Amino acid sequence: MFSRQKFTLAVMSLALSATVLGGSAVWVPGTSVAAAADSGVSINAVLSDMPSELRSSIEWVYTNRMIKEGSVNRKNLIYDQIFAGKGTINYVVRWQSTKNLTLQQRKDIEKMLGRQMNNWTKHLKGYDGWPYGDIAVKVVGWAVANPAQILDKQSSEKVYTTTTVDELSKTDPRIPATLPYAPSELSRFEHFTNPNYVYPGGLDKRFDMYLWGTSNFGGGAGGDWGQRVSDDYILSTVNNNEIQITEHEIGHGFGMPDFYEAQDRPPGGFPLPTIMWAGNSSTITNWDVWLLRYTWSQLKKDTARFPVAPSTNQPVNAAVSANVTTSYVSPWETITALNDGLDPAHSNDRSQAVYGNWPETGTQWVQYDLDRAYTVSQSDVYWFKDNGGIDVPRSYKIQYWDGNVWRDASNAKGLGTRADTYNTTTFDPVSTTKIRLQMEASNPASTGILEWRVTGVAL
Repeated sequence: MFSRQKFTLAVMSLALSATVLGGSAVWVPGTSVAAAADSGVSINAVLSDMPSELRSSIEWVYTNRMIKEGSVNRKNLIYDQIFAGKGTINYVVRWQSTKNLTLQQRKDIEKMLGRQMNNWTKHLKGYDGWPYGDIAVKVVGWAVANPAQILDKQSSEKVYTTTTVDELSKTDPRIPATLPYAPSELSRFEHFTNPNYVYPGGLDKRFDMYLWGTSNFGGGAGGDWGQRVSDDYILSTVNNNEIQITEHEIGHGFGMPDFYEAQDRPPGGFPLPTIMWAGNSSTITNWDVWLLRYTWSQLKKDTARFPVAPSTNQPVNAAVSANVTTSYVSPWETITALNDGLDPAHSNDRSQAVYGNWPETGTQWVQYDLDRAYTVSQSDVYWFKDNGGIDVPRSYKIQYWDGNVWRDASNAKGLGTRADTYNTTTFDPVSTTKIRLQMEASNPASTGILEWRVTGVAL
């Protein structure tokens, strides 16, 4: 259970707003956004590229707030979570509300979380050894008091209905007393101090944070445990590109503090607005970007905490540490079978997990989001064929992400569809952070894979 004690120990925002703290509202719409962060991504940037006018205020905040208050000492910051998740973040949505959630709303919430997280992390791409590109954000569960609130529930969705009493409701009767929660054994927050902990069902079943929607909750709260806002706020902003309170609370997950009182701020003030001073900016600004980057530059010095492997210039199987996604996976099969490192004995080897997309046909794809940039030049795929509804594909192609669109690998040679063996394809070397295998099924059969290796050199 997510205990009140743990809640207090988390790297929390104190921005619970007027309705919780009993003061005047702290979120002021329409404030300055003149210094909004650039939409582009800096490539190969380093700390010395920080604009000189930002340095003194950022160094003061890091030294006098973040270090002294201990917010960067907990090894569960979002930086840590991304590393532990190999470039991914998993959420459980904690729905402390009587409102129903449609299937479309649930899909929109997952997309929203991905946008808000990457609105921060896109500024780390190519910066000072940060090894990840786009961060894959998934909702892996829904915690609700009444499962009937999850309308048109899909077979792949996990719904948790265990509840406890919200202590906040005892002092604020507007807050629902019933508080649903997900199993603690799946929570990274509960187990990050144990490096040997194994999540039931594997790493992809864990959740890193909650998105916590509470009826009548004012303002927001955030930390390494997640973000808490009102249910109405989530639903009313779910399709926005930039969501002020949500982005502010995610900032706390990176260890960034609030700036409510004069003594909380740099003696010389801020040279630019910041989203971390509630009401000062409605978007992430360049000051926020450089605090995010500066923090990474300091934390990465602890190589035991952040083991960023240098390039060895030797070819490796880049799939080993990749995050895997697909257009569709059968609910009883396992997408992570593609890179579990287990060599099959034959194409119908059921002694290990397999990937299959039955009953889907036509065009299907599987994708690796690599843990860093690689120059890739070879693919080896072992097809799954069960002599039933799954067969080798009619054809397929290999694609890579160029930063904007998917492109076909040039001069691909091989593209085999033989059963009971690895099918090797070579192609012109290309540097990328994502690679995709797009399959055309041999109708009426579906397609499946037992193992997919990608050879590349880390950059």
